[in-house]
Amino acid sequence: MSNIARSMQLLLRLRGASLIPHDCVNLCQLLNGRAAGHQLSLAEWNTVIQLARSANVLGILFHRLDARDELSKIPSVVQWHLSSAAVIAEKYRRDAVQEVERLWPILHACDQPLILLKGAAYVLGERAFAKGRTFSDIDILVPKANLSYVESQLQWLGWGSSHHSDYDQRYYREWMHELPPLVHAKRGTVLDLHHTILPLTASLKPDANKLLKEAQAFSEHVSTLSSIDQVLHTATHLFMDSEFDHAFRDLLDFDGLMRELKPDDDLLDQIIGRAVSLDLLPPLYYAMRYSRLLFETPIPDSAMLRVSEAWTPKLGTTIMDWLFIPVLLPPHTMYQSSLRAYCANKLLFIRGHALRMPAHLLIRHLSFKAFVAPFIKEKKPSS
Repeated sequence: MSNIARSMQLLLRLRGASLIPHDCVNLCQLLNGRAAGHQLSLAEWNTVIQLARSANVLGILFHRLDARDELSKIPSVVQWHLSSAAVIAEKYRRDAVQEVERLWPILHACDQPLILLKGAAYVLGERAFAKGRTFSDIDILVPKANLSYVESQLQWLGWGSSHHSDYDQRYYREWMHELPPLVHAKRGTVLDLHHTILPLTASLKPDANKLLKEAQAFSEHVSTLSSIDQVLHTATHLFMDSEFDHAFRDLLDFDGLMRELKPDDDLLDQIIGRAVSLDLLPPLYYAMRYSRLLFETPIPDSAMLRVSEAWTPKLGTTIMDWLFIPVLLPPHTMYQSSLRAYCANKLLFIRGHALRMPAHLLIRHLSFKAFVAPFIKEKKPSS
C-alpha cells in the first residue's frame, strides 16, 4: 500500500471518528475486527451490548468474536448476553430452514425456482458475515407474470394476506414491488412475495428480468441473486426506503458482502457497471460512502471517485451526511431521542416516499391514509 493510500485511509478514520459517537465506534470496530473485546471496560461493554441489541446485531457480534477466539478473554457477564443472542439467532435459522423445506416443493410445482432475498438468503446460504443474524420474514423473488399463480398455490396451503382492505390490496398490487405480506394460518410465518426490488412507481427502474437471469443456486433447491446483485439489492433496500429501524444492520450486511467479494479494481468496475445497468447508482453511492464511514469497508478511494463522477446527491454530501448519519446509528434512545435524529427520520421518511411514488400518487396515498383509512373497517379474512 502506498503512502498516499495510507494517508487517505487515516483521513477517513479521523473523519469517521469525528462524525460517529465513540460508543458506536467501539461497536463498529468490534464487528470489523479493528478492536479486541478485552480492551473494553465493563462500562463500555454495557453500552456496546445495549447498542448491539437495539440494532439486532448481538448474535452477529458473538460469532465474530468467537471466530477471532476472543470470547474467553471478555467478562463472563458479557459472554452471557452474547451467547443468549446467538441461541435466539440459531432458533431463527432453524425455523427458516424448516420453512424453506416446505416452500421449495410449492415453487417447483409451479415450475419456479425458489429465489431467496436478503436475510434468509444470507443465513441459509451460510454466508460467514451473516452468522448470528436474525430476520422477521422470508423474502422470495418470483417473475411478475407468474405471481398470481404462485400466490394461489400458497393460499391453498395455508398462506393468507395480512392486509384486507380494498385500498391496501390495490396499493400493493398496482404500485408496489411485492404482494401484501402472506402469513401462514398455523405457523404464523411471514412471507414476502417480490416481483422486483423497487416499487413500480419508484424514480429508479431496475429490470427484474436481469436479476432473475443472473440468479445463482446455493443448494439443490434454493437460489439467490448473484453476489453483485446482492450488493446492489442491499444498498437499494436501505437507501431507497423511508424507515430506518434496521439501517445499522443492513449497512453491516453491505459491508459483509463487500468484504466477502474482496473486490479489486476490475470487480469494482463490474459492480459500478451493473449499478448503471440496473439504474441503481444512487443507493450504491450512499452504501459505499457510509459503509466506509462506519465500518471502514475496504473500498478504495478510486472506486468512490468513479461513482462520484457518475452520480452525486443534488443536496450535497454535507446535508446528506447530516440526515443519514443519525438514522444509520443503532436505534437506541441514546442516539434516536435527539432533535437532529427526530428531524432526520421525518425528512428521510418524506424523501423515501417521494422516491417511491410520483407526487400526485403520493399526495393521494397520504391523504387517504390520514383522512379516510381511519374510518374504514378492515375486512376480516375469509375462513
